Amino acid sequence: MTFLWINTFAKGGYTILSENKSEKGLRFWYELRDLLAGAAFPFMLQLIINATFIGLTSSIIQTNDIALSIVMLSIGEVLMGVAYFIFGRQNGATSVKKILNHSKKLEIGSKDKQAEFGTGEYSAYKGFLIALITCVPYMIFQLVQCCAPNSFCGFLLQYVFGWAAIPFTFAENVSPWLNFLFVLYPVAVHAFAYIFFAHKEWDKLQRLAATGDAVSGDGKGKNPEK
Repeated sequence: MTFLWINTFAKGGYTILSENKSEKGLRFWYELRDLLAGAAFPFMLQLIINATFIGLTSSIIQTNDIALSIVMLSIGEVLMGVAYFIFGRQNGATSVKKILNHSKKLEIGSKDKQAEFGTGEYSAYKGFLIALITCVPYMIFQLVQCCAPNSFCGFLLQYVFGWAAIPFTFAENVSPWLNFLFVLYPVAVHAFAYIFFAHKEWDKLQRLAATGDAVSGDGKGKNPEK
């Protein structure tokens, strides 16, 4: 577990200090592309879930069936949380595997820039940032709606981003600015799964390395923390 934190700061700091301007730009775009790739599937599932369970909530609210509306909204929110948990787990485990894959490439003298830059490798902040990226479209439309209310943004918030826009509609005289608080939900779930399962994956790989050492009789040189 400690090695992951050391790797994040030591390698990242060395890379930034040793890069020229063009390499820093290339590193930025590689990392941005990796973050967007990690955010793509959670965002798509967010839209799908909102177009079904949560989107239906808006229609049901108009019938004044509050109980059914709350049930549908709750189901949608839970499903979205599960989706972010699953992809947080996947993104976290993948980020640890990239550390080892990049290390192997560098050991054999590969000039792969992504390996040199450590693109996609584990950093705790990425667990938060990936999920936050998926919320950017919602935050843009919510900001516009708060500053200049209009029917277009109102429609999108109800039927596309209802996971954050609908819950407070059950209460009266609540500021729409409070809807931004719901961004914390997917971000916290994804970040927890990302960090927790990254460390679980690292522990698993360490055990496999230790088993390989015991079988080969080497007993040294394969533990990345040493």
